[in-house]
Amino acid sequence: MKRIIYTLFIFSILLSSCVQDVDDVFDEPSSVRVEKALAEYQALLKSAEHGWVMEYYPSATQAYGGYLFTMKFKDGDQVTVSTDAFEEAEKEVTSLYSLKKDIGPTLNFDTYNELFHHFSDPDIIDGGGKGKGYEGDYEFLFRSHTDNEIILRGKKTNNIIKMTRLTEPPTVLLDKTVKLSKETFTTTYTANIGGKTFVVPMEDHVFHFNYETENKETESVSGPYIFTATGIKFYEPVEVMGKTLENFTWDSATKTFTCTDTGATDVKLTANELPEGYMKYKDFLGSWDFVYTGGRIPVTLEEESQTSFLMNGFNPNYKLVVNYDKSVGRIRIMTQKVGNTGSNEVWLCAWDANTGSLWKNTALGVASKLRSGTEDVTIDFESYGVWEDNEVNSLIVWEMKGNDYVGEFKQWGTSRYVGYLSMIKK
Repeated sequence: MKRIIYTLFIFSILLSSCVQDVDDVFDEPSSVRVEKALAEYQALLKSAEHGWVMEYYPSATQAYGGYLFTMKFKDGDQVTVSTDAFEEAEKEVTSLYSLKKDIGPTLNFDTYNELFHHFSDPDIIDGGGKGKGYEGDYEFLFRSHTDNEIILRGKKTNNIIKMTRLTEPPTVLLDKTVKLSKETFTTTYTANIGGKTFVVPMEDHVFHFNYETENKETESVSGPYIFTATGIKFYEPVEVMGKTLENFTWDSATKTFTCTDTGATDVKLTANELPEGYMKYKDFLGSWDFVYTGGRIPVTLEEESQTSFLMNGFNPNYKLVVNYDKSVGRIRIMTQKVGNTGSNEVWLCAWDANTGSLWKNTALGVASKLRSGTEDVTIDFESYGVWEDNEVNSLIVWEMKGNDYVGEFKQWGTSRYVGYLSMIKK
């Protein structure tokens, strides 16, 4: 018993000694240290005459690539933001920011900024869909800093986010990266690595390397990137076919990215031509005439998400969902429910007007093809989807009771849109 008491006594002395040693490491309580750090970061943020550029990656997996945001921090807790994400280098939006205490000092963007919060807004339909959006951060933990660089970590994604002091007005950098974004845009590149070539799909600022190893196994590696003033930089180095890749410069004459990293300067990514008749998403926005045999309807395509539009004007009782396929630069009008009548549903259905067959199948519809040699932008619609010996050359409005075809629905006006179908841009 005495031995136990003695042991506990010695242990308590050692413990108190250890605690004293820990306390002596810092001269001030942690709360005071955090307050001082906040003041230091506040002064640092405001000290940049031209502001800072943030290398921002939404999503914990960097699935949508990265984008540059320039930020000028001002008195009154205001920050003015610009970005290359939407190809509008000149656009500025001012909102509020704050520095707070959490598990350490944090940088927070407190009020909605239409540029910066696009990637953290759960109501955005793109990305992971409504309720998730791009799952980006708007609160960040400070990790370290120098006079010219601040390292942050996203509270939600844990992504490492770098901020660098700008030495010239933000538009000087953003003009360059927006130009690069437009110039380098395509859907696939051809990689030349170690004398071997293979096609690399590119989407949303991410290169997708899929290749066969020497063991005949398929390897898949993604390279999310941001634009720099002269090319691109991956979020972190990636290894492809034994080469470590991170930084590339762009040659507009050859339309080629060349790696600048040691041991990989022979690696090249050359842009492939876009598919014939390719149209970007924004090319479809605006006013059109929808043309069918015996009719012409003024319609507008409104932005819904980066993969779809809403067609307004087609019928006063409903708007059509029009899909956009970024890989080929085309739109599709698919079979879809457009409303209800009593307890039944109203559908716009794929229809072969030559055979009289129709089908309520959402995998069927018509897809656009840019018509060449016309003064006005004109797209023709072709059959899309497999349907036995039929083709989708027309559309028809039909009343449905579950899977039972009740009959042609004429109460809302025009019910037959007989091909050939086309749209002419106004």
